[in-house]
Amino acid sequence: MAFVFYDVETTGLNKRFDQILQFAAVRTDVDLVETERFETRSRLMPQVVPSPKALHLTGTSLANATDMSRQTHYDMVCEIARVLSSWSPAVFLGFNSISFDEEFLRQAFYQCLHPVFLTNTNRNARADVLNLMRAAGTLHPSVIRPGVGTDGADVYKLGPLAAANGIAPGKAHDAAHDVDATLGLCRLVRSGAPELWSAFLRFSSKTSVVDFVRDEEAFAYFDFYGSPRVMHFLTRVGISPRDGNVHYCLDLTGDIDALRKLDEPGLTERLKVEPRPIRRLKVNGSPLLYPLWDIERPLFGETSEEDLMRTASLVRADPEFMEKLTHAAASAERVYPPSEHVEQQIYGAGFFSDSDRDLCSQFHSRRWEERLRLVERFDDQRLRRLGRRLIYFEAPHLIDETERRAMDEDIAARRRGDGRHSSPQWTTVPGALSELESIGAEISQEFRGSFAAIT
Repeated sequence: MAFVFYDVETTGLNKRFDQILQFAAVRTDVDLVETERFETRSRLMPQVVPSPKALHLTGTSLANATDMSRQTHYDMVCEIARVLSSWSPAVFLGFNSISFDEEFLRQAFYQCLHPVFLTNTNRNARADVLNLMRAAGTLHPSVIRPGVGTDGADVYKLGPLAAANGIAPGKAHDAAHDVDATLGLCRLVRSGAPELWSAFLRFSSKTSVVDFVRDEEAFAYFDFYGSPRVMHFLTRVGISPRDGNVHYCLDLTGDIDALRKLDEPGLTERLKVEPRPIRRLKVNGSPLLYPLWDIERPLFGETSEEDLMRTASLVRADPEFMEKLTHAAASAERVYPPSEHVEQQIYGAGFFSDSDRDLCSQFHSRRWEERLRLVERFDDQRLRRLGRRLIYFEAPHLIDETERRAMDEDIAARRRGDGRHSSPQWTTVPGALSELESIGAEISQEFRGSFAAIT
């Protein structure tokens, strides 16, 4: 299977309301030899006010981001979808991609009426190289050395990590250079720690993760979050009733007898307190998992493989206790109310119907006049809103003047952060100008001046 390494540069950190400005990708064969390369950029969407810090970080001026010679966001996303589809099936890899780059990519596909889950459907798989680097730096320090932060501490940011491992530096925060750095780091792990590379690829498949956590009574989970430990010893006790991709796993090193004595309300409260005895393992998030027999003795700490297996067997032999833990874990989950903003409805309102997906496919092959009529045939209100907005962005002359003026006014209010948008979750013009002042002397007068006329 091929690999696709990709990276995005964006207008900010908000995965729902910011946008991609630059996308780059490299396709390789199974041996990580480059076979194809792709890069594209777009201009700002009308409703997006970029973060000055984000533009400064990527070396992009506001004038450049709004340059009309750049293609529209819709045209860029159509180009990305076409190339990535032609490169499939593949394993899609990025650095911190599952929580950042892929969310931006999914949001772009969603807003432009393309299949949202391109990277993990139709025999595609995905994995996050940041997880691989943290594991390699911990388990195979002779293969991957951590980067060095400004304070001298170990860091796993892409730039310092690449520099520490002899990978030629490129322009920082440029998508194409970041892709090359990510690919270079993966080549080091593949050659120096092939067993880790194999485990990394194995669990890029959701099916492999599900099978593993179901069949292994106890297993090790490599994770940097929620505890000073990086290796957690778990057994699966249940699945979230709200999200089948979230499996609840009990930490086998905790005080399990104390958990047994709690009633369900008390157990729910205990699960909210660190160290949390239940870990949420996302089976579609490419976790790094290991059977206990594959773990070196020092990583077990004060326990042993035998103790962990014995504890896991006792837990899994008690379905009533596992059900109690699952209910408590589900009760401890935060529940977010539905959002009025279509950008935040990407996941919560369900999947699109087959007929709507077919209409989305037709949308991209029709003339804009025909697309206007197609939009009215969508059953899903999200697609109607997004489709009509695309027509407003790309062919506004087709929109009735009264509606067009209303959309003009709504976007202006959104950018200002007033009217019905008075509690904005995105960057507004006043917010951008305030952020600009906070950067201070780091920025040039030319960069500062480009924001002077922003409205």
